[in-house]
Amino acid sequence: MCPHTPTCPDASAPDREAARTVVSHPEQGWSLLCNGIVVFEDTGELLPGGGTIAPHRPTDIRDRPAAHPAGGPLAPAVSPVPAA
Repeated sequence: MCPHTPTCPDASAPDREAARTVVSHPEQGWSLLCNGIVVFEDTGELLPGGGTIAPHRPTDIRDRPAAHPAGGPLAPAVSPVPAA
């Protein structure tokens, strides 16, 4: 049972990845969420009942595409810092 208020999403909920991290091992590439899901750095998941969810991070996004899909210019990735 989740002790957080509001309670963390259940492992079967669509927003299950929003549960709080209770154990983190970034050196090993995984974290345990409050709802019992183990999340891996490649975005794969191991569910409490032993089921899995394949990695689902977007792989077709480039760092900075040359043009906006609609043909217009892109906004800068980071806002410029105003000069002092």
